[in-house]
Amino acid sequence: MTIKLIAADMDGTFLDNHGEYDQVRFAKDYAALARRGIQFVIASGHQAIELATTFTDYPEMWLIGGNGAELWQRAVGLTATTFSPAATRQVLAALAPYPELQIALCGTHKVHVLTHANPQFVANMRDYYYQLETCADLTMITDPVVKFDIICPPAMTDQLVYELTPKLAGIAVPASGGQGSMDLIQPGMHKGRALKQLGEQLGISADEMLVFGDGTNDLEMFHYATHAVAMQNAPANVQANATAITGTNADNGVLAYIEQHVLA
Repeated sequence: MTIKLIAADMDGTFLDNHGEYDQVRFAKDYAALARRGIQFVIASGHQAIELATTFTDYPEMWLIGGNGAELWQRAVGLTATTFSPAATRQVLAALAPYPELQIALCGTHKVHVLTHANPQFVANMRDYYYQLETCADLTMITDPVVKFDIICPPAMTDQLVYELTPKLAGIAVPASGGQGSMDLIQPGMHKGRALKQLGEQLGISADEMLVFGDGTNDLEMFHYATHAVAMQNAPANVQANATAITGTNADNGVLAYIEQHVLA
């Protein structure tokens, strides 16, 4: 296979269970890919600005953030598509009947949570996002919103997706991140769309792309790229949509596959 672009999800895919990666091994592989003219792209639910701080040693790397709503490269800058203020208000109104939800409004630079939100939720959001601020009322936030990050009781996740899908039709799309978490993203705004946009910009077709993922929010990326690799730690429905399976995120499954099938 001829590969010109490799895209990898972050959490549960490229990063291990401690949120880290083998920097020495990656630097070696990244340099080898660059010599062959192969782009390495990170595609994540994280903000692009946060991803940029993680990969400061690779200024030429393209980053897909906000589950496809953001596209960033240092020389080019940030391109972001956000919810309209009216859509943001409609989403918050639809979430209001669910007091058990913990909600974060994710902008391009800041993430907002309620001042009285669960302290553990706030701490987790601070670990996950680059710049977090608390506020008394989410409806008062005027920053453009890229997505909504929601934590809910694990047993409630599937039912919540089922209920919110028709309520938010045409406004937002629920994307489960696993039992207990979900994102609300803009309709048509997903990693597959961003990958297609980047490919058109770089002159790279879907059959020249290799993608890695472990979650349902990676499936559009799987469906777009010809070569899709699921992690061994991915759920069965994600693995069923892949063309190959690699090791787990804990044992460098992404780099192992690249070394064996692209760089060998």
